[in-house]
Amino acid sequence: MSLERFEKTSVEELRKLPIVGSQPKDEKEENFLREICEYEFYNLEEPGVSVRFPYGDSHSHHVFTLFHGGKYRVPRFLAQHIESKSTPIWEWRPDGIGGLTKKLIGHNPRFQMRQVFGG
Repeated sequence: MSLERFEKTSVEELRKLPIVGSQPKDEKEENFLREICEYEFYNLEEPGVSVRFPYGDSHSHHVFTLFHGGKYRVPRFLAQHIESKSTPIWEWRPDGIGGLTKKLIGHNPRFQMRQVFGG
C-alpha cells in the first residue's frame, strides 16, 4: 500500500491481517507478533527501488508498496515475512563421474526491516 494508504489503514486493520507461514504456538507469541512497531525498509536486492507485494489470504489481504529507506508502522509478523524473502545461492560441483551436481550453499536476503527505537 502506498504511503497515503498506510496512513489511512488503521492499526487494527493491520493487526487483523492473517499470519502467513508458521503459526504462533500460543497466545503470548501471537500477541507479540501482532504488536505494531516502527521499521525502516531497505531493498537489499535493488537499493533505491520500491517494492509492491500482496500479503494475506483469500479472505483478508492488502497490497503494500514499500519505498527504500521509508519508515512504516507494521506488525512484527509482517516485518518477519518481508525479511524471510531471499534468493537461493547454488553451486555446481563435479559429481566424480564426469557430470555436475547442483548444491544449495546459502541464501541472499532480498529485504531488511530495521526496527526503529525511540523518537
